[in-house]
Amino acid sequence: MKKFPIYITLIVIILISIGTYSFYTLKHTIKVEETVISHATIPESFNGIRLVQWSDTKIKNKGDLALLKQAVREINELEADIVIFTGDLFEKGAVTSDLSKQVKEALSKLEPSLAKVAVLGDVDLKQQEAITQILTDASFKVLRNEAIEIYNGSSEGIRLIGIDSLSTSPDLSHLNSEGSQSENFQLLLIHEPTLAAKVTDYPIHIQLSGHCQQSSMTNGCSQFYNGVYPFADQLILNVNQGLTYKKGLTHLLSRPTINSFLLIKP
Repeated sequence: MKKFPIYITLIVIILISIGTYSFYTLKHTIKVEETVISHATIPESFNGIRLVQWSDTKIKNKGDLALLKQAVREINELEADIVIFTGDLFEKGAVTSDLSKQVKEALSKLEPSLAKVAVLGDVDLKQQEAITQILTDASFKVLRNEAIEIYNGSSEGIRLIGIDSLSTSPDLSHLNSEGSQSENFQLLLIHEPTLAAKVTDYPIHIQLSGHCQQSSMTNGCSQFYNGVYPFADQLILNVNQGLTYKKGLTHLLSRPTINSFLLIKP
């Protein structure tokens, strides 16, 4: 019988070990990425406030539901003040009465001190009534081409603008500062990151997006597809890589991720 060289055997063992570690450890733990946001327009009452964002759960089975429940525990442990979901809650066609009930119950356990806010992704919009109902029942404010002000015990607030997925050619009129003081700290929530290049023309300080799941090959993700992108002016874009298990060698070491932002008044 022909024997394999010892180095080939070692390489195979190492690859199997990496694969096993990736699947059983990385895939079943959630990474929390921390970012400090310091800006002069942050109100004093929001100094030290924590925002937590996640995106693209794309729930289709009990395993995805278990991951969502784990994320809820992680977010509560972070003591989030505002939680933000940037779209695609269920996989297309996966909304069932049983899963819907359990997802609503899981999301209802989120306990931010100020607000729960969501926007709809491209997959959500194909089943928008069901997704909006689940989120609303879990006490989320679903922003559909609209803006809200959030306050924290003073007359100074921050403004959150929620825009529908770009797959629908949404109304962008809320990107300007109408109805808000122009010096307010403003966040744009939109599923796809593509709009960031245009958002720099408006008084927006942070854009929170998802959709790409670490792939520049995803439609609308060629420029921005994962992580934090600081622009030359005031805008900071964050593309959450998603709260899903990803398949394929290119995602072997990837982990489901939530983003935590600490607001600091300089």
